[in-house]
Amino acid sequence: MRISLTPSEWRWLGNGLILLGVLVWAPFLAAVAMGEDWPFLPFLAAHLTGVLGGWRLRARAAAMEGIAPAAPEIGRHRRLLSRLLIYLGVLAWTPYFYQTRVLGNEVEISPYLAAHLTGVLSGVALRLSVEIEQRWFRRSS
Repeated sequence: MRISLTPSEWRWLGNGLILLGVLVWAPFLAAVAMGEDWPFLPFLAAHLTGVLGGWRLRARAAAMEGIAPAAPEIGRHRRLLSRLLIYLGVLAWTPYFYQTRVLGNEVEISPYLAAHLTGVLSGVALRLSVEIEQRWFRRSS
């Protein structure tokens, strides 16, 4: 059985899955704020499943739509920079996990979370600016 959806429907599902992947942290953070000790890994797995699955659905929608002839030149450097910012935002967790899991040190999570959110949200905002400009270009052509 093959699911037949339009690119905008795939994109909508991808955005929803990304949103669910981000919102999965709400109950975890609420529990931590109330002083409860919930396991971290199930929430991390749900977060990564939602975010990466949504990213894949959005990539599928983009591949189905194709690209206008001049579109690759629109925002090429911003697209590259957005990808770099997102990767750096995700890699911000590397020293945290090294210190906590390998060395066994207790460290404050706030600086790593701030670096992660700064990189990822900046990269997403930059990428959205490219997509908005591409849609504007398609409509004006």
